[in-house]
Formats: sequence, structure tokens, C-alpha cells
Amino acid sequence: MRRAKESAPIFSIKLEGDPGFQQKTPAHTRIWAWLTSAILLGAVFVICAVFYVWLYVQQIQNGYRLSKAYEESELLSNVQRKLTIEWSRFRDPQRLEEIGRNQFGLAPPRADQKVVMR
Repeated sequence: MRRAKESAPIFSIKLEGDPGFQQKTPAHTRIWAWLTSAILLGAVFVICAVFYVWLYVQQIQNGYRLSKAYEESELLSNVQRKLTIEWSRFRDPQRLEEIGRNQFGLAPPRADQKVVMR
């Protein structure tokens, strides 16, 4: 008898299509396995749906942020353009002469105020 057990195959393969095939797992175990897999699949679906909604909300928020940043960029470009024009006005020699006369009471130097450097 010991020899018969040693020479017997370890695994016996029976196909499901075989009419003599019988499942060895009880019905309640199969139901619990099906229910567990259905719950797991449902949980994965819910997690994916929540992730999709979160991504959509992030996309909308980023759109608003981008729009706000674009408006701020336009505003800063306008300020830069105005400051460049004002800077050009202040660097103009005729404008500087006018400001010197009107605000500071300056005049061109007299001949005795000039110093010749060699």
C-alpha cells in the first residue's frame, strides 16, 4: 500500500467540461468568494470615480488660477509699459531742464561758475 501512494500522481486534473467533474468547494464558500470579489470590484470602482471627480475639480481650479494669472500678467505688462514711458520722459534732457528750472530754481551756469579741467 505504501508503494501505491508513492507512485500515485500528486495532482489529478479534471476538466470542468468532464461530466464526472464535481466542485469540491461548498456553495456558501463560493457565494462568499463571489460577494467578496464583487465588493472589492465595487470599492475599486468607487475609488476610481472619486479620483476622476477630484481630477476634474483640480482641472477647473487650475483653469481659474491660470485665468487669474493671465489677468495679473496683463495688468503688470500695462504697468511696465507706463513706467517705461514715464522713465523715458524723465530721462529726456529737455524735460530735466524744465524740472530743474521750475522746481529747483536752477539755471545754466554763468561764465565765472565754469571750471575748465585739463
